Amino acid sequence: MKAEAMSLTFLSNEGLVKIPFFQRGYVWNIENWEDILTDLLDFNKSHFLGSLILKQLEKQTGKSNQVLVIDGQQRLTTLSILVKTLYNSFEDDIKKNCLSSIESHLFFKKNQTDRNLLVKIEHSKIDKKHFTKVIKDEVSQSEYDSIIVENPILKVASKSNKILQCFKYFSEALKNISVEKREELFNRLLDKDNKILVVIDLSDKEDEQAIFDTINSAGVRLSSADIVKNAVFQKALDLFDDENGVEEVETLYTEHWENIFSLDEDSINFWETPRVTGRLMRDNIEILLHSISVIKGFFDPDKHTLSDLSALYKEYIIKLDKVELVAFIKEISKYARLFREKILVFDDTSLFKYDDDHSRLFHILNICEISTFHPYILSLLYKYNEDEPSLKKELKNLESLVVRRMITRAETKSYNKMCKDFIKDETVVSSKLSEQTNDEVLNGLGSISNKNAKLLLFWIELYRRQNDSKQSMKELKYNYSLEHVLPQRWEEYWNVIDVLDSNMTIIQEPEKAKSIRYSKIYSIGNMTLLNSSLNTSLRNYEFKRKIEGEGRKRGIRAYADLGITRFDILEPYDKGDEIWNEAKIEARTSTLFRDIVTIWKS
Repeated sequence: MKAEAMSLTFLSNEGLVKIPFFQRGYVWNIENWEDILTDLLDFNKSHFLGSLILKQLEKQTGKSNQVLVIDGQQRLTTLSILVKTLYNSFEDDIKKNCLSSIESHLFFKKNQTDRNLLVKIEHSKIDKKHFTKVIKDEVSQSEYDSIIVENPILKVASKSNKILQCFKYFSEALKNISVEKREELFNRLLDKDNKILVVIDLSDKEDEQAIFDTINSAGVRLSSADIVKNAVFQKALDLFDDENGVEEVETLYTEHWENIFSLDEDSINFWETPRVTGRLMRDNIEILLHSISVIKGFFDPDKHTLSDLSALYKEYIIKLDKVELVAFIKEISKYARLFREKILVFDDTSLFKYDDDHSRLFHILNICEISTFHPYILSLLYKYNEDEPSLKKELKNLESLVVRRMITRAETKSYNKMCKDFIKDETVVSSKLSEQTNDEVLNGLGSISNKNAKLLLFWIELYRRQNDSKQSMKELKYNYSLEHVLPQRWEEYWNVIDVLDSNMTIIQEPEKAKSIRYSKIYSIGNMTLLNSSLNTSLRNYEFKRKIEGEGRKRGIRAYADLGITRFDILEPYDKGDEIWNEAKIEARTSTLFRDIVTIWKS
């Protein structure tokens, strides 16, 4: 390994400079671009922009020299784009003077007799087309205008490719810099004595993955997914060591990694999108890789943490032979397809219907903020065909287990162990499901959180609609407001002398009456869903005014679109039953309980 301080002009001595196909794409942002431009424009000091690790590949007959960028593609790409945007900013006469420098540093010829120039730095698939367009001046004006440069400080988000964002940032920033300064910056960047980089050259025989990992541990931030990907395909290159090995591994990578995780911008955005998992936000790809590691058994939730994930993958991968590694890569690919298609997320526009079992399960898991069972669900989806009864049965059992434990407020710390046990033996789910009895469920419904009550009432409503032939609207959005019929602050408008005990006898002792009434407020029988929240002052009124409203303050009647409000509460009221008390709450709790244990059986 040889390290040497060099200027950017080292590029003129190289042929094809190749980013390994399995490295992450370009990820630098406006903060990096501002820093590097501000730093380089300070002509009164010397600059050091970091290191590049390059690996010279063995020269093959009939092919141009090739060098792999093991580390440093972010700064090398950024500097190349800066040089090109500086060139673009010049008048035509200066461009003519600089043309040979641009051609020697940013382009190469396969053969000296060739007419065509090829872009010197070759990115992976998703970045390659954008980088090529920038360097070859093929970004149209309309495309340029559509590029949005992300700026967190100004709260400007962007889905534009980062290479195009970099190009536009430098192009716009240079408009505010004098011609003299731009010329000096261009000349300094391409001055062989301006040694702004340390270039580390590896021989063909040196282990670049080990060096890459050393650099990473020293502070170059890579995600677990990047480290896993690099380890998997470096191992593949080691095992496919025959004449066609590299091409075979590239094909394997293209078919089973690139086409899944970085086929296009939508794919990249999906796998980089974070989800809430417990108290953490994790990218989809990290959730996937964690799930696979649990399924395969080399990540033990009882022993390991997420910070161990990449190291555990490496330990697992290093033991695989050629056939096993190929099979494992294909497994990752299949799990990824299943994850993207089946591990659902929802937004305010999502519609739900009761007989969509899959959406119901994931909606419940999302509202309960439970992702612990994703590995088990993925293992079932991998094992069974979509229409197999066994798959539906096991997923429904899991759903019932989660709901019944949520109602009974059973602890969730054991979910990691449960998930591991379920993967080993599906029958364990049924035995765990029976732990929460119907009596415990009924007791849990007597005091339930607003969030959980809203979830249960929503799916009870959909269940009833599904079974009502007169009901044409089977789909609903999850955008209703929870209302306590007997308000949480009832004292001003609700008479304490109306409080009944369990024998439906009026309680004579005021303090005991208050205690009983407070205990019923958070019973599910006292809660309902409205399509809009009531006015803050109106929600504390007595039952009649709360139903009818007052003046411009609209009451429950105005927002009772759902059957659980219209039939359970309004219909009896309209028939003359204008009292809402503990007896009504208990009776409705019992009715809702029967629906709940029908939907989510033990």
